[in-house]
Amino acid sequence: MRKGRKGRIIISVFILFVIQVLLFLFVSNKVFFISGLVLINMCLMKQMFNLVKIVEISNTEKIREASTIAEKSIDYAMNEVPVGIISYDSQTKEAQWLNPYAEKIFNDGELLIDSKKIQSFLSSAKKRKDVFKSNGKVYQFDVNELQHTITFKDITEESNLHKEKFEMQTAIGIVSIDNYDDITDSMNEREISYLNSFLTTIISDWLEEYQVFYKRINAERYFFIAQLEDIKKMMDNKFQILDTLRNEAKSREFAVTLSMGIAYGGSTLNQTGNTAQTNLDTALVRGGDQVVVKEAKDDAKPIFFGGRTASVGKRTRVRSRAMSTALKGILSESADVYIMGHRFPDMDAIGSAFGVACLARFYGKRAWIVLNENEVIPDVERVMEHLKKYPELQQQIITPKEAIKRKTDSSLLVMVDYHKPSLSISQELYERFEKVVIIDHHRRGEEFPAKPLLAYIESSASSASELVTELIEYQSNAEKKLQKIEATLLLAGIVVDTKSFSVRTTARTFDVASYLRTCSADSSLVQYLLSSDLNSYLEMSGLISKSEYITTDIVVVAGEESKEYDSVVAAKTADTLMSMSGINASFVITKRTDKQIGISARSNGIINVQLIMENLGGGGHFTNAAVQLSGKTIAEVKHLLLEAIHQNTTEMYGKE
Repeated sequence: MRKGRKGRIIISVFILFVIQVLLFLFVSNKVFFISGLVLINMCLMKQMFNLVKIVEISNTEKIREASTIAEKSIDYAMNEVPVGIISYDSQTKEAQWLNPYAEKIFNDGELLIDSKKIQSFLSSAKKRKDVFKSNGKVYQFDVNELQHTITFKDITEESNLHKEKFEMQTAIGIVSIDNYDDITDSMNEREISYLNSFLTTIISDWLEEYQVFYKRINAERYFFIAQLEDIKKMMDNKFQILDTLRNEAKSREFAVTLSMGIAYGGSTLNQTGNTAQTNLDTALVRGGDQVVVKEAKDDAKPIFFGGRTASVGKRTRVRSRAMSTALKGILSESADVYIMGHRFPDMDAIGSAFGVACLARFYGKRAWIVLNENEVIPDVERVMEHLKKYPELQQQIITPKEAIKRKTDSSLLVMVDYHKPSLSISQELYERFEKVVIIDHHRRGEEFPAKPLLAYIESSASSASELVTELIEYQSNAEKKLQKIEATLLLAGIVVDTKSFSVRTTARTFDVASYLRTCSADSSLVQYLLSSDLNSYLEMSGLISKSEYITTDIVVVAGEESKEYDSVVAAKTADTLMSMSGINASFVITKRTDKQIGISARSNGIINVQLIMENLGGGGHFTNAAVQLSGKTIAEVKHLLLEAIHQNTTEMYGKE
């Protein structure tokens, strides 16, 4: 109606304008002309006023109408749209207002919205964590600190789809029977057939339980493809196949275990398969009887299962000879050789270092042994004093700073008796080398050099000195021989790590020791180098007096907070405790001379101390392990140790 009136006004204005023009053209009488002109203009003004009024009323209605629509939209967004809104006070962080959707989630749900909860949202947002759960649903939130509001929406469906997609990833697993060749060497065909049937039955039953596709590759290898959700079920059950096979084999008098490498999440199946093979190699290097699961990404961390028995001997003379040949080629292509052990090196690290220097000499390469004079234990001090009689060997020992100055692009670094870069005598020196070789007897851990030229890691060996001596055996001849002092240092390294041939000793260990004796190794000098002085003995006695039983067969010793001990005293204390009746494991906690808190762990083979040390960030062997922790007190480390022991009570006992 208002639109029609507006149109009539416009028409009347037009007519009045036409009349005004006609009046101008045809009326000559000035009185009539002026009177008509005034009358017409008054009419025009009235019509224009009416027109303006109509326009103002129309705009007001539009504004009112738009405001009504906006109010309805805001009301719908606040009350109907499934988006939660929380307004909070910028100072107190208290909730000031919640829309109905947010009230339903927090007031009627399992979460309570208060200042602590809002503060947790703000903290999580800064850490780029924008998801929370409530009543079985998943929500994603966003914080606007300028407006002091938190908004969130339900992403349960998207989360479930993502989870389903993640769990449907393809996983590849490789199963290997440990020591299969060694076991079957002494069997006849009937016994081998029975063993194969036994293994196939147990492994196939286990794989069929999870409904995965599998194939037997050969007598000692199986291959399977599964989804990640299947692997998670296996992990939840802690790969019970390890215990099942070990126990069943033991009842049939088969000394057999299995190892497994599993990978998932690779961009290609080829990448996933290669990672699975690497994981299997890691399991074997760590001693077998375990499973290694790792996502096929460079920064992913492996997860270990099993490892509840002592290392399985997988080393063969063929492998040792192959390693000797490979090392020979690497040495020949290097300008010079730098040999470095772990921090506060023991006699095994020193002996194996001089052994590698001997190998370098065989091929005319100059070798340097890196040693930090501020990190020397008493045993090594006696070695350094004795080496004054051998200037040509003493000159091979240099500091990390000297090594950094002399090192060239074609120089080779040989890491002996360790494989974790963080344990290097000089981290800076290690990082300068592109060519790296590893010779170690410790179980491989999570930390490992990126691309070593050669990694000779045999956890079944007694010591790094044993491995190096075998390499020397294959490369020595009438012209290339070990010197007497070098053979003595290698023998000392073996004696230390075997506790005078009482632990981790195999027939290969005695063979190597026999070879060193033929090379004139001096056993009396070994005894002198490894002897303890009176002060060390008294320190050991003081530590032993602090022993306390944690369980019926586990003893823990905690040194004084204000006193520093060298690593040899702590290690010998742990060894001494193991010589006492009724003790199956000992842990000695001391403040080291480098201000770190160290734990030396020992066992007689019933308890897996390596599992406990790995739990705290260290490593080692089933019966001999250690860890060093920074920024903590002895009391704090003791608390962490006790927690690790109690949390892994079942897993750490290697024997059922």
